[in-house]
Formats: sequence, structure tokens, C-alpha cells
Amino acid sequence: MIKTFLLPSGICAALWFTATAGAGVASGDWVYAGLYDTTAPAEIALPYRDVTKIAAGQAQMVTLRQDGGVVVWGYNSYGQAVVPAAARSGVTAIAGGANFTVALKQDGSVLAWGQNDKGQTTVPVAAQSGVTAIAAGLFHTAALKQDGSVVTWGDPQHGAGPVPAAAQSGVIAITAGSMNTSALKQDGSVVVWGGDWASAPLATQSGVTAIAGGHLHGLALKQNGSVIVWGEYPVGLYSSGPATAPAAVQSGVTAIAAGSYHALALKQDGSVVAWGWNGDGQVTVPAAAQSGVIAIAAGPEMSMALKQDGSVVAWGNYILPQGGALPPTVPVAISGSVTSIASKSSHSLALKQDGKVVAWGSNSSGESTVPAAALSGVFSIAAGDTHSLALKRNGSVVAWGSNNYGESTVPVQAKMGVIALAAGSYHSVALKYDGSVVAWGKNDYGQTTVPAAAQSGVTAISAGASYTLALKQDGSVVAWGKIYDGQQMVPVTVPAEAQSGVTAIAVGSHSLALKQNGSVVAWGGGNTFGQTTVPAAAQSGVVAIAAADAHSVALKQDGSVVAWGYPDFGATTVPAETLAGVARIATGMNSTFYRLGPAPEPMPVFHPILPDADEDGDGLSNAAEIKLEALGFDCFVSQPALIQALYSGAANAGLYTTGQVQAIRPGRPGISRDAASGKVKLTLDWQRATDLTTFTNFPAAPGQLSVNGAGDFEFEFSVPAPAAFIRVDEP
Repeated sequence: MIKTFLLPSGICAALWFTATAGAGVASGDWVYAGLYDTTAPAEIALPYRDVTKIAAGQAQMVTLRQDGGVVVWGYNSYGQAVVPAAARSGVTAIAGGANFTVALKQDGSVLAWGQNDKGQTTVPVAAQSGVTAIAAGLFHTAALKQDGSVVTWGDPQHGAGPVPAAAQSGVIAITAGSMNTSALKQDGSVVVWGGDWASAPLATQSGVTAIAGGHLHGLALKQNGSVIVWGEYPVGLYSSGPATAPAAVQSGVTAIAAGSYHALALKQDGSVVAWGWNGDGQVTVPAAAQSGVIAIAAGPEMSMALKQDGSVVAWGNYILPQGGALPPTVPVAISGSVTSIASKSSHSLALKQDGKVVAWGSNSSGESTVPAAALSGVFSIAAGDTHSLALKRNGSVVAWGSNNYGESTVPVQAKMGVIALAAGSYHSVALKYDGSVVAWGKNDYGQTTVPAAAQSGVTAISAGASYTLALKQDGSVVAWGKIYDGQQMVPVTVPAEAQSGVTAIAVGSHSLALKQNGSVVAWGGGNTFGQTTVPAAAQSGVVAIAAADAHSVALKQDGSVVAWGYPDFGATTVPAETLAGVARIATGMNSTFYRLGPAPEPMPVFHPILPDADEDGDGLSNAAEIKLEALGFDCFVSQPALIQALYSGAANAGLYTTGQVQAIRPGRPGISRDAASGKVKLTLDWQRATDLTTFTNFPAAPGQLSVNGAGDFEFEFSVPAPAAFIRVDEP
């Protein structure tokens, strides 16, 4: 498929696609649909290994799997990435048009879906049986019949015009350009009709084995393995020159493909040669496509290669219908070693079974650089726009990423005893074991000003961009902050239906509440895309909910899924793999993640770690062990010898008593260890006050601090005016 225009590179846009899992996906693994600008890291990724054929459209990649089903990755505003049930099995060939997709079935019938403004997906009767090959152009479709004739449909100005007599018999292969169609005859000659380069050179009148068509150029592969090129390529943005073939394709070529203004050739050694216009990087062949390739395909400004192992490589750019371009991303499924996923606007977090957090996506503020403290012992995760949160099994919180509003500065109240976390755009929320809520970060709309009603009896929390929800023990919902209603920011409210009988809550750009009777209540956000119009299927039997920027998802008792809201990103397109059952759901800004399983799984219940308790029974309180974690203490692992050494060593040195050790409480990290150097850092908190009640930080310049010969810390300062009390704490 090729297009009829060029767009400047570098235009910013979003990447949208619908994705399903690759070979080897089993119960417990994750598949997803929707926006995904980067794929999960290799540590948790399950790459596709079962692709047998590839095709490229203007803004979508089309793949055929070993099981005969079609998988489409790409833009979905016209439904071109929503694979119909009939195309999920028994397909033998595929093609991609500008904003539509075509599939050929084993029975010789043709399926087409997506944009249909020119009739390009309205399959005529003649193509509903006896078809052996298909091709898709900008606004037209072509089919080759068993009798050697060609059928076209769609825009007559773009290649769907009358089929010439020469192409009404004896044809063995077809291709479609932007505004023309080409046919390869049994005698090795080529017939071209339609606009643009509607003729082929003399050299194509015999000995041709394959053909490909671009916007202003054509390709022919000869029996001797050489490639013939004719037509024009652009030279810069506003001029063009004669199309030529490089020396590398004068022999040993086994397959060809054409984009709008570039060409691909597959060599016998499995390498790919690309040439022509390179404004989007479409002819810069990556290392992965320089060996082991068995098939190639080209979109307008994009190139694809299918490897021997069934994996796909893509480079260049999607050309988005609304303007702009973005690199094509080959998605992957996610391993069952992951137990939960949190995703926001541009980055994602995954929690592994071993308690390790893995992050990917944008890292503009360090939100995807997981600190050492979150590489083990983590129970749950939450993602803000540019910051990340992790709840450790010991009830402490780790935060990293942006901190412009203090969203990553965990307050003392959330240093331990936390049982759940939530993250808004730039604020963070923690639920404590005593049912109280702590919130910190940006507070321009009151999203971190916790009301009295949420200071006790809370069982669950969720956070939107600038507001927070809390679920109470009595089944009521408390809300604070503001929400965008489609026109302006307004105070968030809770409808009467969510004032009682609620068992779960979820927040995106809108709010969801799951009722005891299995129904879903949705409200807020203006309902611009229907995200709060709950479909009938989600009005009973629902056991879990998730909300995103413009869509909602519900998991039912029988393991089925209902998704509704904005369709363009493909996030509401439920992957075929989920038909066997879904265990858990999660959402990103414009994506949905599904953990496969025969039935819904209950979320793990956090066991509260009480500060004064001794979880491991080794004689040191949980609070003290959390505080001394950097020195090897662990409130879940009994280490009596270590505790005894601490007590006896401290007593012998006259440093502190057993009671003082037991009274240690987490504040700011007083003792921390650098993972790279192994060095331990002690942090002291210098504060002053004039009334013994309100203490503020007392900054010290490096020159004011020193260590004397006895190992004492010395802080020299002038007496402040007015006179003040000075307090020094290990925070």
C-alpha cells in the first residue's frame, strides 16, 4: 500500500494500536490493547514468534499467525485494527490499505474492514469466492481469481478503474499502488492500469517473477534475481528524480516490496536492501533485518521484515491520518512472572512474583529508573504521570521520578504502616492500616487535602489527575479535589448510587464504582467518549473494574471482559486470547492489560505491619528494623544474632539503651546504602524553633560541618535572631 503525499518528519503524535499475544502465551501471561509507545523490557517480554506473513498499511502493521488468525497493530480510528471474528482463523493472505485491512480466507472469500468512504471494504460478489490473492492500495482493493482474472473495487480514481482485457485472464500475481493496479501474467509480462505510472518498461514484458508498486515507481523481480525499477523518487520534499536500483539488487534477490517512495529487496542470504526516500528512516535497515529474514513488506514510510523465528522487525514511521508520524512499535505479550501492572500517560510499571519492580516507557523525570529499594520486597505499585510508587511488604513506601510538587517526597506519616497506594498526575496517596489516608504532592485543586471523612474507616483508595476517591467500610465513597468535566475544572462529586453498597472504586479521567450486586456506576469527566455510559453487559456479574483516560473496563464472574469508551486507541478492543478467560485487568492512559486465566483471581490481601509489633520474633520492633533496613535488618527475617550484637555492642559502647533502639521510628531515610559503591550514609535533621512547637529546617553550609578526632559531628553556626531552640534528630 502506498500514499499520495509526504508529511514532514518530526511531527509529534501518539502511537495507537491493538495488540494480542504471541506464540507460547498461557494462563497467567498478560496481553494488551491500545496505546503503547514502547514495548516491555526483555526481562518480562514474550515476543511474537508465530507470525507467518506480514503486510503494511499507512498506519498499521498486519500479521498472519500460525493458527490462521490475523493480528493488526496500528492506528484504529476507522476500525482497521479491530479484527472481525471471521478473520481470527482460516486466513491465508493479508493486505493493508490506507486505513483499512484485507484478509483472504481458505475458502477463497475476502474480508475487508476499516475505512469505507470509497467502497474499498465493500467486497463485491465476484470476490466472495474463488480468490487466490489480494492487494490493497490507498483507496482501492484488488483480488486475483482462480481463473486468472482480476477484480477491483473502491475509488475508480485510485486504481479501481476498469480492468483491461490483458488482466482478465492468465494473471498469477497482483499488486496495488496508490492510484494503480499491476498484474503479473503467466508469460512473465506485467500489465499496469490506473493513474500515475500506468505503464511498465519493455524489460518487464518477459521473465518477471514478482511485482511491487509504489506511488510514483514500480518494481519487477526477474528470473535471474535482478530488480528493475521505473518511475520517480522524491528528491527533497518538493522535487523528484528518476527511480534507480542499487548494485546490491542486481542479483540474488528473492522478494521485493514498495512503499510510497522507497523500495525493499530480500536477498538469498536473508538480508534486506532498502533504497529511495529516507525522510522517515524507512531505508535505514536495522541490524535485526540484516540476516535471517524470510519476508518483507512496505507501508508508505515504513518497512517490515519477518524473521525465520517468526518475529517481526519494523522501522521507519507510521503516517497518521490526522497528520504527523511515529515509529511503528512491534508489541509483545508480558510474562506470567508479572503479578500486577500500573500504567499512566507515558510509562508503565510491572511487579514480578519475586517482589521486583520493572519499568519501561518515558524516563524524562527518572520515573522508569527503578531504585534499589524497589528491586525486592515490593507488594504493590502505582504510577503517576511522571513519578512512580512502590509499597513494600514491610508497609513502607518508595517513590521516584518527578518531584516538582513533592509527589516523590514521602511524608513521615507514610513511612510505615501503609497498606495501599494510589497516584494521580502529580500527587500521591497512601492508605494506612488504621483506615486513615495520607496524601502529598500537588494540591492546586485540594487533591491532597484529606477531608475528615477519609481520616478513618477507609478500605480502598484511587486517584485521578487532580482528585482522589476513598472507599469506606460502610460502602460509601468520599471524594475530594477537582475533575475536568469536558469544559472546565469542577469539584468532584459522588452520585447517590455510589453512596452505599460499593465494594471497589477506580479512577481515570472519570470515576467507577462496583456495587455489591455486581453492577457498575460511572460518573464524571464529561462522558465525551461514552466512558461513563455503562453498557448492559456491565450492569451485572462484574467482579473487578478499571478506569483510564477515556475508557472503562469491567471483568465479569465468568472471566469475560466488557470495555467501553474511546475506540480510536484500540483500548476497548478485547483481544481474541481473552475469550478463554481473564484473571485480572489493568489500564494505562489509553491501554488495557489483561492477565489470562480461566476465572477472575482475587487480589492479594496486604498483611499490615504494626510499628510496635515484632513480625519475625527476633526481639526488635518492626519500626526499628524498617529504619535500619540499609544495615541488613529485615522485619520478616528473624536474625537473633544480629539483634543481640546490636544490643550488646551498643550497651558496651555506652551509645544507647535497648529501650531507645526499640523506640526508633522511620522518618526520612536516616541510614541509606548506595547500591553501586556499597557506602552507608547517615543523615541528620537540623531544625530550629522559637516556641518549642513549630520546628523548621535549619540549613547548614558544607563549611559549617566537620568531624573531630573523636569522630564527633560538629556544626558551627551563629546564634540566630531572634533566639531559637535548636533540635538535631536522626530523621
